[in-house]
Amino acid sequence: MKILQVGPDSVHVTSYLSALSTLGHEVYWLTENTVQNKDVKEVFTINFRKISVSNWFSKNSELKKLLKHLKPDVIHVHQLNRAAYLVTRMASKLGIPVISTAWGSDVLLVPKKNPLYAFLVKQAMRRSAIVTADSAEMIEVMDHLVPAAGKYRFLQYGIDPIEAQQKEQIIYSNRLHEPLYRIDRIVHYFNDFLKINPEWKLVIAGSGSETEVLKRLVYNLNITNSVNFVGWLDKSDNREYYARSMMYVSIPESDGTSVSLLEAMSAGCIPVVSDLAVSREWITDGLNGIIEKTGENPLEFALTIDSDACRKINKQLISEKATRAASLKQFDQFYTELNNDK
Repeated sequence: MKILQVGPDSVHVTSYLSALSTLGHEVYWLTENTVQNKDVKEVFTINFRKISVSNWFSKNSELKKLLKHLKPDVIHVHQLNRAAYLVTRMASKLGIPVISTAWGSDVLLVPKKNPLYAFLVKQAMRRSAIVTADSAEMIEVMDHLVPAAGKYRFLQYGIDPIEAQQKEQIIYSNRLHEPLYRIDRIVHYFNDFLKINPEWKLVIAGSGSETEVLKRLVYNLNITNSVNFVGWLDKSDNREYYARSMMYVSIPESDGTSVSLLEAMSAGCIPVVSDLAVSREWITDGLNGIIEKTGENPLEFALTIDSDACRKINKQLISEKATRAASLKQFDQFYTELNNDK
């Protein structure tokens, strides 16, 4: 089967492409950045972010030319954004079935803030034969935006579980340094936590528009000796930090089921998460993680958890609900379903 994957150059997409390459399909990737990837037959680049009235027709023509030349059996769009709108629009005209995967803020936040983007997201959903999401909350919101019985399917990207090592007094954060993920709040929590637990370290991986602001915050709080900014890590180093860290913290304003949370759970970290509906789909507060509460420092409460019981529960949850092998098999069944229905 010839499958075109459409999505950003992110760890979620590249990890999925790596897994998909094992199934024997002819896989291509359309992204907005010039990249190389050994797991696909060819990478195509079209930048949809800077589309204006003046270049709309040229980008649309470029996309049409690509799809007519490639003739994919199925298109899989990762993230419901501007690119998803344009790709699903052209695919609909050419009779190519599309499966889309929502990521979280694209359906939970963006449609509330921007009427234009709400329109783009809804149209992409309408033109997709199947839309997957990794939380019940997202599926409920999507069905409210565009009611369509049977279109929405609950499915994780899935992860490769991580074997825990000897745990160290490390709190690990690896979400993007963008306002949505509230890394500054994590730093403030850690600053207060450190006054009682001076031997602990906070490791902040990743990067983003707020990286320098966060570094200045750490400097101003005089905790530079206890906070380590390690930058953008490769897969091996990222997994190493999960394996060694006692805690994992992720407190975004909005989210789907994050791959990083699932990886942390598999690695035996005590998860500290924001109070979102999707968090409660995975975490029972005080049992297998801590859910942030107003006026309390969640890092301090994480120390009260029975860490052995927490690891046992989370290992079982991941085994039953979130392995990559099971998820990939289901995605492959969706591709076959769409290809057969053409």
